[in-house]
Amino acid sequence: MIPRGAFLKVVDNSGAKIAQVIGMYGQSGQYAHIGDVVKVAIKEARGEKVTAGTLKKAVVVETKFPTHRKNGSHFQFLRNSCVLLSDKGAPIGSRVKTLLSYEFIKPRWSRIKTLGKCLF
Repeated sequence: MIPRGAFLKVVDNSGAKIAQVIGMYGQSGQYAHIGDVVKVAIKEARGEKVTAGTLKKAVVVETKFPTHRKNGSHFQFLRNSCVLLSDKGAPIGSRVKTLLSYEFIKPRWSRIKTLGKCLF
């Protein structure tokens, strides 16, 4: 559960380090979960792909709040993190530096799935 105003660690090599959630896409709820697209403001950045102060789309890949699956299992991560997306929905970076959960097996996230290490 990522509320509006939460800070996320960016886990790709786009150059951004920390981003703050300022809005949600495609849902009327107050919280974002794994696999949800959010609007973020870049707070800290190094490099040329992304600069601090810009607004980007991002997909949430890790949450501290436990995620429950239909088979009865649940899991949680030690941090809240995201991967930055372009306006068309493609990832900005060329590498994802974290494990991805099984929720990214969907065809929509095929590009992020190939950039990540593995699915669990």
